[in-house]
Amino acid sequence: MNDEQEYVSGMLNRTLLYIDSESVEKVKNTVFAIAGMGGVGAITVELLARWGVKKFRLFDMDVYDASNLNRQLFATSESIGKYKVEVAAERIRTINPYAQVDMLVREMANNDNVEPFVKGAGMVIQNADRPSAKLFYLNAQKHKVPLVNGYATITGGRVQSFDYHVSPCETFLDCWWNRIKLRNSKPLIEMTCEEVNCFDKAYVHQTSPSLNFVTNMVGCLIVAEAIKLLTGRGKCALYPKYLAFDTFDYQMKIRHCLSPFNPDNIRRVTNLIKSKFSV
Repeated sequence: MNDEQEYVSGMLNRTLLYIDSESVEKVKNTVFAIAGMGGVGAITVELLARWGVKKFRLFDMDVYDASNLNRQLFATSESIGKYKVEVAAERIRTINPYAQVDMLVREMANNDNVEPFVKGAGMVIQNADRPSAKLFYLNAQKHKVPLVNGYATITGGRVQSFDYHVSPCETFLDCWWNRIKLRNSKPLIEMTCEEVNCFDKAYVHQTSPSLNFVTNMVGCLIVAEAIKLLTGRGKCALYPKYLAFDTFDYQMKIRHCLSPFNPDNIRRVTNLIKSKFSV
């Protein structure tokens, strides 16, 4: 047994007590393209590195600052001012020195860099929180790469899987909603880098409160979805369903993103009506 086999076998000893070796090998040999290294994204990198994943691609334009220290796993006094993707790559290597990070993108998402990031990957983990993150979905759909995404609210979050291998994961209602929401914009997939930048500025959400146990829970659930999707074990929150949870109300449930009774959909329609008729 060579050093790599011995090291990785030791790391996965407890995992293999529950997950069969064939499934673990499938996870290990999947190229993970992870977009967003923030509060949610960092824990996904950490956990997947501990699954023995051999190849990573990392995408994030930001550097660490003091505001990240409350929740982001790789934010420390020593990482302030450093690119998040570089810190994440180093963390991967400290966990598994045999893993490879074959792509680091330190730029904003655009139509020049997202496609090569997604193409050829085996799984996309979408944690980026800018409006331009839609490009990761569009390219995953184009190249039929499964994608798992999630985001945190103040006290809870949402996680969802898109198996683009078997479906475009898009309905008439989705297309209709996007046309209304972006009625004054050209298709994102056709925008120049400067136009994508303007799109981000126009639609970016305000900075919201963040609780570290919430963001890290979202990241853990994203990894769980990715593992289940790859191995076929357990139930996934597959589009059009998604998992919603709230840590303060002790709620965790599966919702349907097209249901007229879904409170998230009622809120979206209400906000749309307000924006349409506001002066």
